Amino acid sequence: MSGIITEKSLGFSSRKNEPAERSGRKQIKPKLRGFPIKGAAGTLKLTGTAFLLVLSIFLFVYCGTTPPNEGDKDVSGPDTVTAGATLPAEGTAESAEPFIRRLPDNHRKIDSIPYPGDTLQGVFWKESNFDGKVYLTFDDGPNMSLVTGGGSISTVSDRILDILAERNLKASFFINGRNLEYANGAQKAELRRVLLRMIHEGHLIGNHSYHHHNLARGIFADGFDDEQDIADEFIMTQDILDDVLGFEYPMLLIRPPYAEPGRTDDLDNWLKSVGYYLISLHFDSYDYAYKSDGPWDKDAILERMSTLLEGQPSGGVILLHELETTAQILPDLLDTVVLSGELETVNLDYLLKKKYSPVD
Repeated sequence: MSGIITEKSLGFSSRKNEPAERSGRKQIKPKLRGFPIKGAAGTLKLTGTAFLLVLSIFLFVYCGTTPPNEGDKDVSGPDTVTAGATLPAEGTAESAEPFIRRLPDNHRKIDSIPYPGDTLQGVFWKESNFDGKVYLTFDDGPNMSLVTGGGSISTVSDRILDILAERNLKASFFINGRNLEYANGAQKAELRRVLLRMIHEGHLIGNHSYHHHNLARGIFADGFDDEQDIADEFIMTQDILDDVLGFEYPMLLIRPPYAEPGRTDDLDNWLKSVGYYLISLHFDSYDYAYKSDGPWDKDAILERMSTLLEGQPSGGVILLHELETTAQILPDLLDTVVLSGELETVNLDYLLKKKYSPVD
């Protein structure tokens, strides 16, 4: 990927001049851990100098550059971010609103939807009328594991983004806070690059909690500070995302781990209080675990998804994951199942606007 993607070229404001404490959100220090590195031969654990050497070579060859410092000038060119960079006029009520951060168009469309707070808004499990449209969502990213294919090397997240870009498709990525932990500046820069690429290419980033615990069990349902415990899982993820990006990207879309079985009244109440959207699902691809009678079965997954979509021609939300196996199956899944019929693939901002702002 050529060109330089920066928060300035995206139209975001830097956090350097913002107050240290943002209203209603806690500050955290990221817990540190290394990235898992996967190759064709299996899982490799690299430490110390060897890890830094491999990562440095990858950054040099694959990225071509790292994001410039905040004071650097934007670089013009075909890959410089321009889409979605329209800013509100200074001094307007919109620019004065603390939670509106000069966001890309698809994010700002969601942010502009009326949300009275007395009823939870979002996309729910039992919905069935989607006008022949499907919505691609990916959980549990970003995945910085390295994979090879076609003579090149990339992260799992980049491979998925490449596949979507080749077909001009947009998706929503529900990330886990633990996957944003970093041990050094090089890891942080790589995470930032992938996240900026998601934003630049028109995808949405949603919140999938920090630790991926089932919110309906354990400490999240022990009767003591349950709502605050649940809120903290998403607040922590928001904080580490902002830390990695260097600016605030409010994640308005929330998917609890395990989707509906992980949903609680406390979660619903908190989402209403902050004006966030619960995003459930309708088609679980089982890309993470599906087996027919033995090893992971690509053909069985394709057959399963074909059956599910044929059984609900109105459409709905598809659940996928940022996994190496998903990257392998995704081209066939999209070309032979999702895009082969009459279903149209769009992103979640379209659905939320249609549901809650039917009149422009």
